[in-house]
Amino acid sequence: MIEKPRDGLGHGPLKEKYEIVLETITDGFWIIDKDGNFLDVNSAYCRMTGYDLAELLKMKIADIEAIEGPEEIKKRIQKIKEVGYDRFETKHRCKDNKILDVEVTVNYAAVEGGMLFVFIRDITGWKKTEASLRDSQLKVRAVFDQTFQFIGLMTTDGILIEANKAALEFAGVEIMSVLNRPFWETPWWTHSSQLQQKLRESIKKAAAGEFVRFEATHLAKDGALRYIDFSLKPVKDESGKVVFMIPEGRDITERKKLEEALKESYAELELRVKVRTAELSKANTELQKEISQRRRIEGELKERMRDLEKFSKFSVDRELKMEELESKIKELEKKLKAG
Repeated sequence: MIEKPRDGLGHGPLKEKYEIVLETITDGFWIIDKDGNFLDVNSAYCRMTGYDLAELLKMKIADIEAIEGPEEIKKRIQKIKEVGYDRFETKHRCKDNKILDVEVTVNYAAVEGGMLFVFIRDITGWKKTEASLRDSQLKVRAVFDQTFQFIGLMTTDGILIEANKAALEFAGVEIMSVLNRPFWETPWWTHSSQLQQKLRESIKKAAAGEFVRFEATHLAKDGALRYIDFSLKPVKDESGKVVFMIPEGRDITERKKLEEALKESYAELELRVKVRTAELSKANTELQKEISQRRRIEGELKERMRDLEKFSKFSVDRELKMEELESKIKELEKKLKAG
């Protein structure tokens, strides 16, 4: 018959309480000696590993430990005896060879040659979830860092908790130097107190559920001032409560330069049009003066022509009268000679 530590409690209320506690806890529980032999195991651990109590009480830790070997187990037990306590993660092998991820909490008591009281929690499901989340985070990070736009994640009070690669490389900073800081105190904003104030006001609006967008400037790592199309988008949970905010920026410096160049070209063209219009207006004024002068001269010429016509007619009439007078004189001379 196998003797267990609980058997030493007799058959009174103390043993009954021990049995109740041992069998109702959901975590696995062992009592082992200083050599790693199982002295007592609860039902939860039996169910966890597929072994029955009788099998486990004939085994050692090395029989179920899937990571550490006998020497490593011996060293760990010695350390626990010296310190009195340990907590760590490892893997246990079940009866069907399935591997469990477990969290182990150990306390040492210097009784009956030394005993270790061990609680074992199955964290296999949690580890799978953690791995899945880690995989999802890697995928999100991959997408997050592939975009050329500047993207981050903030709490509703404006604390930066994530920033993508593009944003970090633009400012020439490491991620740990900007995380968990107020966004307005990060290198993208500290060059302008006015922009910092505008950002703080925008964060309040976004935290209230409003999408905010405005044009800002950021200092690049080479000291150049770049124009940024900046926006703050609130992220809401299923109840509609804002839980995060996504700051996003797009470098529009080249577009701004093009706009400025177009404005300058337009201003130059407008100036040329004004100059040319003034020149045409002046030329038109001079042309109108010339036309007016020509009309005046033409009028004077017409007036003189009329005077010449009158004079010509007068001269012709006079000549006719002279010829008529000469003819009459000649006739009179003839009559005088004949008479």
